[in-house]
Amino acid sequence: MKPVTQINFISIKSDKIDEFFEADRSFVASATLPKGLIGSRLYKSPDGKSAARVTQYESAEAQHEYHRSEALQQQIALLRTFVESSTAGIYEEVRTTGDFN
Repeated sequence: MKPVTQINFISIKSDKIDEFFEADRSFVASATLPKGLIGSRLYKSPDGKSAARVTQYESAEAQHEYHRSEALQQQIALLRTFVESSTAGIYEEVRTTGDFN
């Protein structure tokens, strides 16, 4: 099985940016890493209006399993209250340059 990466671009409501990042931080701090999750990074745009999440999974099956979990579905529902729009896609790595851990 090949690892897959989910990249999610998120536009956040201007008055909800701090709440979005706090809700995300709280979830990550309290959650147990699910089987098959390699890691995740959350990026904030310099203007504070959007974010990008990059999450790696051991396989497409691991990604599907995690996204069916009740805990994640509840977190997504909460985060949606702070979000204007979101676009996600699944990608397979083609190459890496430099020391990108």
